[in-house]
Order: sequence, then C-alpha cells, then structure tokens
Amino acid sequence: MKRERGLTLVEIMIAMLLVLIATAGALALVARGRAAERTSEAVANLEEITDAAIAILVDELRMAGYLGLAAPGSTVAGASTIGALEAPGLSVTGGCGDSLAHDLERPVTAADGSYRVDASTPLRCSAGPNGRVVPGADTLTVRHASRESAPRDAGRLQIESSLRAARLMADGVARLGASARVHDLDVSVFYVSADSTAQRGLPSLRRKRLIGGIRPAFQDEELVTGVEDLQVEFGLDDPDDADDAIDRWVTPSGIPADDTPRAIRLWIRARSDTPEGQAVVEPAVAYSNRAAPPVSSRFRRKLASRVIELRNLQGRP
Repeated sequence: MKRERGLTLVEIMIAMLLVLIATAGALALVARGRAAERTSEAVANLEEITDAAIAILVDELRMAGYLGLAAPGSTVAGASTIGALEAPGLSVTGGCGDSLAHDLERPVTAADGSYRVDASTPLRCSAGPNGRVVPGADTLTVRHASRESAPRDAGRLQIESSLRAARLMADGVARLGASARVHDLDVSVFYVSADSTAQRGLPSLRRKRLIGGIRPAFQDEELVTGVEDLQVEFGLDDPDDADDAIDRWVTPSGIPADDTPRAIRLWIRARSDTPEGQAVVEPAVAYSNRAAPPVSSRFRRKLASRVIELRNLQGRP
C-alpha cells in the first residue's frame, strides 16, 4: 500500500510567508489608494472653500455704492459718517459702532490686518462665535442698496430713491412720490474668525450683517469654514494720466483719504478640513503685504486671488 506524503514544516512556513507578502502588498496598495483619496478630497475641499468665499465677496463688491434709482455717489438724506451719532429714528442696534451702516459716502472700507472698520475705527461688537479673530487678517465693509426693490418695512433700514433724491428710512413711510422705489440697505462687515460655529480652532469667514426686525440690527453669521486669511488691496488710478487703468495697488492703510478706489483685489487663503495621512509641507508664499512661512501640517492650504471692478464708484470724484 502506497503511503501519502503530507506538507513539511518548511513548506508550510514558505506558503505562509508568500501569503504574508501578498497581504502586505495588498494592504500597501489599499493604503496608497486611501491616501490618494484623502488628497483628492482635500484638494476638492479647498476648491470649494475658496470658490464659495470669493463668490460671496465678489457679489457684494459688485453692488457696492448702488443706491437704487439714485446715481451712485448721490447724497443720501439721513446718512452720516462712521462714528457720528445716527439720525433720530434711524438707529441700529448690535453695538458695532455709531453710523457703521450709515456711512454711504464710503461704500467700501477696509482695515489692514485688524478687526476694525478702517484704520481709526474699531468694531465694538465682538467677533463670533468666541470673540477671537485670526491675527493679521483684513476686515472688509461693503454698503449698498439691495439688488431688487423691497416692500416698505418698519424696523428695517431702507433706502428710498428717485432719479433726483435718496433718503434713509426705518419707519416704512415713503416720502419721495409714486415714482420712487424702496430698497433694503445691505451692509456687511467681513472678517476671519479663529473659530467656526461647530469647531473651535477651525477658522471661518464670517460677517456682521445688517438685518431687520423690531428695529435695524447687526447680526453675526458664518459664511465659509476653512478660510484662514483675507487680504484686501485697493486699485488706484493716477488722476494725472488720461486713462482709467489701475496704476497701483495699495493696502487699506495706504489709500489716500481723498482718493476713490477703482477696483479691489482679494486674497483668500484656505485650509482644508480633511487631514492627510501624514504631514504635508506647504512652501512659503507671499501675497499682498503678507509673507507666510513654510508650514508642515496634515491640512493642505490654497491661496486664491480675484480682482473686482467697483463699477458703482467709477463716477465718484
């Protein structure tokens, strides 16, 4: 009778080694696939963050200075410069500062690297959600009438305008005749918070927004999480030359008091909320008046820029 021969211990060990090698190779492929997927998610996430932030800011800046039927730059009855006491019946709550919403002679203002309306005017309302802002980020304030006309609304700051005049109102009573139109006054103060509503330490683009209700007020709202820096530059035209082209770009602290900006250049730097498997070294980058050093982090970063023409300020002196 023929005796059957089984596997030897050496053969079993060799077979196990081959299985382990194959398994390790498969796991390495899976790990590389997951790492590539995380990278793709992070890149897509950064695209969404920067696109969303820029779209919001561009939409507001293109409307800056719009006054309904009245020509941009027209005198608006009831308007007052930042810091001045607001006219009776036109006061705004929220504690952000006197005449923050009423300074319609300056449709766009910015503060260089600080949480302020401009170089000399602090924002008195605290940043949301925890009172912390990203150091060095600019603050941008935009004022304009709403794109579409609105019903008269007592308790909301509105602009009534005709071809000849414009006025602020908050009592819902129109006074400029049947041909006039009423628009909500839209005012937004954009800034970068060190936190988001859902997560402390995750930066976010936020704004103080003028709303209605029982009376006009500023309300804080989150716009886009992951934005860690906002920088603003003003494009100026040399009045001594014959063209309207931008001759130089300046930061908010460098714009002359008697000059009118022709365009705005925005810089948005975003941080992905999807971590990589291991740290990624982001190279040093310089933009506006900022110089960011190299960063080693599991979170990717992206810098995006956009130039917006301030079309409603073109006819201003």
